[in-house]
Amino acid sequence: MKKFLLRTSATLLLTTSVGSFLAPAALATDNQDGAPASTGSEFILPYSGDINPFHGDIDPFHGDIDPFHGDIDPFHGDINPFHGDINPFYGDISPFWGDISPFWGDIDPFNGDISAFWGDIDPFHGDIDPFHGDIDPFNGDISAFWGEVGPLWGDINAFWGDIDPFTGDAAALAAQLEDLFGQAEAIFGTAVESQTGQSFRREFLQTLLARYGIDPSNPDSLEQVSADQRSAFFLAFYDGLMNFTGTDRVDHWMPAINWSPALSQATGGGEGVMVGLLDFSFQHDEVLGARSLAVRNPVFNHGAAVASLIGAPHDGQGIMGVAPDADFSTYDPFDETMSTNWDEVRTGLLSLAQSRPDIINLSLGIPGWTLHQEWGRVFSDWQVARATGDSLLVVAAGNDGLSQTTDLDWTGVRTLDNLLIVGSVDPNGRISAFSNRPGTACLTVRGQCRTGSRLMDRFLVAPGELLLAFDGDGDVTRVTGTSFSAPLVTGAAALVLGRWSWLEAENVADLLLFSAEDLGAPGVDEVYGWGLLDIDAAMSPLDMTNLVHLERSNRGRGRSRHYRERSIDVLSLATGRLSFRSPHDNTVTVFEPIGDTYRDFEISVADLMFDNSSRDRNRRANAETYLRERTWWLVNGRQFNDTGDTVHQLSADGRFQITSIAAASDPRAPVTTNGLPFQTSLSFRDTETGRELRIGSGEGAMALNAQNGFGLFSDHRPETGGVNPVLGFASGGAYALSTLPLGTHTRLAIGVTTSRDEHLFVNPFSGEEQALVEGISGYQATAVLASLSHDVHRDLTVQVSYTGLQEATGLLGAQGSDGLGLEGGATTDALTIGAEARLPLAVTLSSSATLARTRAASFDDSLLSLPDGTVSSAFQLTARRDGVLGARDAIRFSLIQPLHVESGALEYSSTMVVDRTTGELGTDLQYWELGGQRPIYAELLYARPLLDGRADMSLFTRAELAGETSTQDVAGMATGARFRLEF
Repeated sequence: MKKFLLRTSATLLLTTSVGSFLAPAALATDNQDGAPASTGSEFILPYSGDINPFHGDIDPFHGDIDPFHGDIDPFHGDINPFHGDINPFYGDISPFWGDISPFWGDIDPFNGDISAFWGDIDPFHGDIDPFHGDIDPFNGDISAFWGEVGPLWGDINAFWGDIDPFTGDAAALAAQLEDLFGQAEAIFGTAVESQTGQSFRREFLQTLLARYGIDPSNPDSLEQVSADQRSAFFLAFYDGLMNFTGTDRVDHWMPAINWSPALSQATGGGEGVMVGLLDFSFQHDEVLGARSLAVRNPVFNHGAAVASLIGAPHDGQGIMGVAPDADFSTYDPFDETMSTNWDEVRTGLLSLAQSRPDIINLSLGIPGWTLHQEWGRVFSDWQVARATGDSLLVVAAGNDGLSQTTDLDWTGVRTLDNLLIVGSVDPNGRISAFSNRPGTACLTVRGQCRTGSRLMDRFLVAPGELLLAFDGDGDVTRVTGTSFSAPLVTGAAALVLGRWSWLEAENVADLLLFSAEDLGAPGVDEVYGWGLLDIDAAMSPLDMTNLVHLERSNRGRGRSRHYRERSIDVLSLATGRLSFRSPHDNTVTVFEPIGDTYRDFEISVADLMFDNSSRDRNRRANAETYLRERTWWLVNGRQFNDTGDTVHQLSADGRFQITSIAAASDPRAPVTTNGLPFQTSLSFRDTETGRELRIGSGEGAMALNAQNGFGLFSDHRPETGGVNPVLGFASGGAYALSTLPLGTHTRLAIGVTTSRDEHLFVNPFSGEEQALVEGISGYQATAVLASLSHDVHRDLTVQVSYTGLQEATGLLGAQGSDGLGLEGGATTDALTIGAEARLPLAVTLSSSATLARTRAASFDDSLLSLPDGTVSSAFQLTARRDGVLGARDAIRFSLIQPLHVESGALEYSSTMVVDRTTGELGTDLQYWELGGQRPIYAELLYARPLLDGRADMSLFTRAELAGETSTQDVAGMATGARFRLEF
């Protein structure tokens, strides 16, 4: 239910437009300083004031949107859109004629190194129109063209300004212009002819030159073209040519407010949202899908421009609106003088209310005010209040360049929380010279300025200078004024409501205000209010620390009264050896409290696992670790053994021997401040019976494996090796192994190994331990092993083993946080079969294959469960040959499949929005199927001692043959060499 609060609010008044927008004389000029009270018959203007679209250093293609390469200054000289004191309702008015000159004054919009046309023509990371594939017929040509034309125009413009008709300069200038036109014809000529049936010069160039009175063959015509006319000409030259690209037009406002067509597409484009326009009617209603409730001024383009910025379709023609799928209803309150009065505004609002608009755009007002008192009288009318109380009202601030200081009496006015006032900024993010500001004014109730009721508290800004818009006659034009800042906010509101249609008007207003980019003085200020519209931020969570899961409960609030909130600190999923078949389709739903309701966000599992930058960093780090292993940790050269055991006999009392062993640690093992930087163990052996007990701390997976052919750390890691990787999950901590001979050729081994990883790293500067991954608890696992080895004959040994893995806080190495936690862990049973054979030609073949099943599991306080368990597999085949090129060298080749989940699914059970119209909540039950592509790696190692053992050389290469690139292993291929010399 809408809450009508008797609070003061800031509101914007008055609209302005420039470009090809013209109007008759103004009939009312009341302002806030000593002006008489307004009456219902007072004239209200759609725009007014001194408008300078080139105020300051303006780059209409500021930021990533700049579509062209090169440093270009197409507007060299003084540019000002208006000559003298400009009121667009006075004097003889024509777009570039009479009392209004759109390019004149002391302002160069592309001053110095600011370039209007540079960068990539595609500002949206792909095709210029992401909805239509490769539709740019000049792909690669347009960018190069403007890159060359920009500097050329700069030279022409400078030369043009200095020509002397009596020195023959005009002929040289004409030649330069012909060069410019020739380049344009080479790129755009075919497109112009195919679309118009006429030649480039006849259809486009001659028309354009005639419009500006330019005749390259006539020195007098060249001499008489002023700097402002030259600038207008080149802008029209650029806009005109870009109309033939066959793509929707990009514009500078898009990156300024963090909007892209892809964002609209992903969020529904405002579908189902009704936007009301109290504005001039326009002829091309069918283009925007608008229904007009009153049609009086079909030739005036103000309404068409406003509507196009809100919702122009993304169809490869003309411009793109913020919310292309929104619906429109319009009411034209203006008479033949192109002005209106407050009574007609009231009538228009009531007429628009018949179509039940979610948002009403009001790009009109009284000159001299940011928000006029009469708005309060209209909004307080009981019929208007009842009819529009559920609508968001977006009002343009006006174009007098003033800051309002006069308070408004808002007593009895219910319109406050659903009111937004919009000012204009230039393409550099500075307040436009013409834009009205909120100032210190307040919407008072019984003489009191209450919290949140200052004009600035309801104020934000959006781009409003030189925006491309429909002209109402099937073409595009550039427009300027707060009239055109307001529809960008209206379009943003339509996107919000199109995604979360159950939100109320005040919720939407809060989202747009709170997500705005702070400009000017920190916080809400007298110039920018809350700041610059940021659509991407508005469509994203306002505060990532304020997200919650919703769980069924008998307690709750508002729409979610049957649900309770479960806070989220850090939402993440470290996947270990889990891979998902459709990670982009599997989603987690989180909620953001907004007022007395929520809005939902879906996060893909792919995004939860790692974003692209994290994945790339992880791959680079692991590649570097692999290279370090192979260049530094290959301790025993041709033995292909990483540990390099150092053995010291402590006691040899008769048949019993006690031996201490120290060895290098796995370079990927967790590093802590109190951990040993190496492995250590003690061996207790009965020399008569062959029984042995070994206890230690370190790589238990290697210690418990009896196959000599697998001596590298990477052979036993779950992410890099295929030798019983289930055991590898519990490696790195304390371990124990007991070996019992069962006759001459058979041995039984029973062991246990543990691991504990707190996900900490030691800060090299402070020495402090810090968390690697926020929100994820330490990983703990224990594994038991029972293995039986048998010597079939002298050259063949076979082995079969059972491994039981108990993970306390994970599932096959995966861990999560905040609803996706895997505490309580999982149990995995694995069968491993191995063999080691000594073949002719000094070849040794070692093999290992593992089949594992993880039992069904329910995790503690988690939205995830494993209802049917998983089946996993791994294998490794390693061949080694001694004496390849000499008696003492060796080569090792391995084919590896790290642990891979063959089947299984995680069940995700949570809450989701089941009715996007009402916001009704229900159960979200998903099955995240595990599997994906099978990873296969190949590795080749070569080692050769040199200089009688005082040096050695090794070569290595590892390549990914199949499967998705793991975030925990080397991607693609790594290769290198090592040379070691002892002194």
